[in-house]
Amino acid sequence: CPDGWVGFRGVCYFLSEERRSWDQGRARCSELGAPLAVLRDEEMEFLVPILCKKDHWLGLRRRGEQLQWEDGSSFNSSFPVHGNAECVFLAEDHLGCEICSTPFRYICSKPQTRL
Repeated sequence: CPDGWVGFRGVCYFLSEERRSWDQGRARCSELGAPLAVLRDEEMEFLVPILCKKDHWLGLRRRGEQLQWEDGSSFNSSFPVHGNAECVFLAEDHLGCEICSTPFRYICSKPQTRL
């Protein structure tokens, strides 16, 4: 993985130090050549201890009644989701929904490239 990224099961994750809105986080991830993170349960379990109790935006938002990942896949997780705002962040033991303009840290993810 690039410097400052964390690798897990073939995917590299960038955990920001700065706080941005959901859209600004997505834009910054794009600059890094990655979308906001699309995570499965085992990846969330891997990342939670690294987040140090800080909330981080994910590439997940509410589309009508459904939560949908940025890659178009449906949300299907055993992690509890709290709140019903539009944009979703990963907290210590759950996913939270918050107004998208709230400044949080964010997580980008991209496949690990073989060198």
